[in-house]
Amino acid sequence: MSSIGIGLQLTVFGMGLVFLLLAVMALLIKLLLRTDSTPPVTVPPEEKEPAPAPPPYFDADSLAAILVAVIAHRDVCRKRAATATRRSRPDTAQSRWVTVGRSHNITSWQPGRRTR
Repeated sequence: MSSIGIGLQLTVFGMGLVFLLLAVMALLIKLLLRTDSTPPVTVPPEEKEPAPAPPPYFDADSLAAILVAVIAHRDVCRKRAATATRRSRPDTAQSRWVTVGRSHNITSWQPGRRTR
């Protein structure tokens, strides 16, 4: 028998064995699921729990306080953002995080290269 014939025969036997084992495992899983499943417990209608109450709504004072906090947070975070979203002038002091992020963006990284 030629080497191509032996290779094809080994491929067919190997793939057939894999698919056979997958089918056996699928049957075992189905058998385990069938034996392990328990019937669902039904609750009589009179014993059902009432539906939960809807969450309370915020009053006007709470909504105003939340709005002020969100606006203040947005203004503080906007000062630390990138140039496109920042409202402050470019010559003002920037956050250290913004400066470090920009320096990482403009320097290239090459693996295995050392600086002396």
